[in-house]
This record gives sequence, C-alpha cells and structure tokens, in this order.
Amino acid sequence: MKRSFDTIVLGCGGLGSAALYWLSRELGGEVLGLEQFAHGHERGGSHDHSRIIRLSYGVTDYTHLAVHTYPCFAELEEESGVQLVFKTGGLDLSPTPAGQPGELGSFAAAMRESGIDFETWSAEDTMRHFPQFRLPGDVQVLYQKDAGLVDARKGVMVHALMARRNGAALLDQTAVQGITPHSDGVDIDTTQGRFSARRLVVTAGAWLTPVLRLVGLKLPITVTREQVSYFSSPHLRDFAVGRFPVWIYYGNQDHCFYGFPVYGEAAVKAAEDVGGQATTAETRSYDRDQRSDHSLRAFMQAHLPSALGPELYTKTCLYDMTPDRDFIVDFLPQHPNILIVSGAAHAYKFSSLLGKIAAELTLTGQTTFGIERFGLDRPGLTDPGFTPSFRLQGEALSP
Repeated sequence: MKRSFDTIVLGCGGLGSAALYWLSRELGGEVLGLEQFAHGHERGGSHDHSRIIRLSYGVTDYTHLAVHTYPCFAELEEESGVQLVFKTGGLDLSPTPAGQPGELGSFAAAMRESGIDFETWSAEDTMRHFPQFRLPGDVQVLYQKDAGLVDARKGVMVHALMARRNGAALLDQTAVQGITPHSDGVDIDTTQGRFSARRLVVTAGAWLTPVLRLVGLKLPITVTREQVSYFSSPHLRDFAVGRFPVWIYYGNQDHCFYGFPVYGEAAVKAAEDVGGQATTAETRSYDRDQRSDHSLRAFMQAHLPSALGPELYTKTCLYDMTPDRDFIVDFLPQHPNILIVSGAAHAYKFSSLLGKIAAELTLTGQTTFGIERFGLDRPGLTDPGFTPSFRLQGEALSP
C-alpha cells in the first residue's frame, strides 16, 4: 500500500476523524488516518450517542468559535445526508445568592458580546416552561434556543466515511510505535510498518501523553475515567426531543451535572462532570464509580425525579484535561511540522470546526478562526506553579 502522504492524522476519534475529513477535501488520497483500535471503539471519549452542542460559554474566545460549529456540521450533514445535530434548546442553571450576578453572569456577558440571543429565567419561569424540573428559588437560569445535541458516534463514522469517499485512507488496528521528525517531514513507525508525511496532526485524546513521549515532550495532561448513566424513566414522553432541553447545572460543589432528552436509547441520559478518578489511558478500568453513582442519583432525585427509573446501563469514557481546561491547537515549537489538537474533554461540539481549523493550519500555516487562547506557551501549560481547575465555571467551560 501507499507509504508516503502529505499529511497523517494520528488518532481518529471525534477530532481526528473531523481533521481527516476536512483535509481530504483538499488533499484527497494524500491524507492518512491512523487509529490504534477498531475505528469507532468505546475506549476513549468520542463514543456514545449524544453530546451537548451550545453557544453559551463564559468567555468570548469560545462564544466567537461556537457560532461556527453549526455551519461545519451542516456541511457534513448536507454532504452525507445524515442528520447529526438536533436543536432542543438548552438550559444553564446555577444557584445564585440574591442580589449577585452569580456564576452565569460571565456567560450572559460573553453571549451578549458575541450577538447570541438568550433569555434569563427564574426558577419559577423554568419550571413553567419545563415542569419536569424541581428547582429552589435561588437558581438562576439562562435559556438558549439553539442548543441541542450532536450524535457523537454517528459523527465519528460520518466524518471518516466522507473522508474515505474523498480518497483518504484510514488504517485502524494500527498502533504507533515511534515518531521521528526531520527537517522536511515526519516518519511514523507502526504495527503496520513505516509511513512518512510532510505534516503530522496529533489528535490522540487520552493517549496524547504517551504519543508525545515518543518525541520527548511531556505536557501536564490529567486523564480521568468518567461515566454516564441511562435511566429507564416511565415518563419517556415528558423527556422526548421537542419536549425537554439539554441542560447543565453548575452546583455549589466541585462538580456539575448535565443531561439530555431521550435520544439513542429509550432512556434519559445524565452524568456528573469530572466526577471520576484520575487514571491513564493504558491503566483505566471500566468499573462503575459508586461515589459518582450516588452523587448523580441524589441530584436527579432532588431536581428531576420523574427522569429516574431502573438503570438501563452506565458506561465509562475518558477525559483528557489541560490544567486550565482549554483546548490545545498549536504546532510543537521543537517540531513545527507536528500539530497538536486536544479538546480538554469538552470539544466534541467543536469537533468538525476544530477539524477544519487543523486542516487550515496544516495546509497554509494559518487559520481564519481565533485560536490564540489555545497555544502551547500559555501559563496553564508552562507554569509549574499553575493551579489546575477542572471545574467548569467562570472562565472555564462545560461538557
């Protein structure tokens, strides 16, 4: 088979399959995707049916980007004929002391600056619109009509299939064993032999640390094992798409909760964000976390009791998080032909856009989108005294 390419994409989950697709639109058969497991596997962070897609963020760096996520998915949907995005409306909820702007103040300010329409609701307003909720009076709520869900499992496969239609190659079950950068390209040794390329795009997710170890680089990435649960509520109609929104609840503890209408299963999906334990991609287990189970059930019993029912199943995934919970989109300074794209465990909604950005950077060295925040030279990655903050609040983000 062909051994030399213009660009190789390493890791073909959510971000990698998107990069492969957007690169293939320009390069055709000159782009190769390498995936160490079966494509579409469930060992990483891009499987399962649904991810939240939204425009509500606490800083304009993200709101300015978020408005471009929908058009990128729309192009893919038009080309493939497969619907991936379902608008349901979305709620951001947070307990807020009386007379204070609260945690959602930064979200409102960033959306206003970006020209994004939203509504501010009280707890009473929210329960009038969505009586499934039980909320105390101090909860502040932002409602944004364009929020919804994007089908992650289908998205990974559709990006890859459309890339293949454009001529791209994708080898799965192909583990990388060595990376050798040189002045005019990169050689990659794999279990299927050696491949070479002008540029390498690394979208390895939770395997970013062992991949970068191959080029002598260590970044402060924390990997955690998280879980989501599907509850077989007897009130399915109340939680159907069109009757119930996606939602994120920023509580008073270290973590927040989020959930979806019924999609993909005859059940309601919900989870605790950053509720799991630190691990590595190589040593993670698939055991359920009893503490997170209890925390999620207690939250649901208090605020969405009719969503609860017998558990259909709980499944695990991996988060790979930078200390500041921001993306990484940058070339390695030591090896400028290697581009790193890392989603910090909240990027699936941005996956097609980040794939387009990766393609622009790879092909031209620049992008039309604002990515200054995501460089490798920022304090969150370079300052050994930087205090990690994985909670998605203020200038941090959500799942």
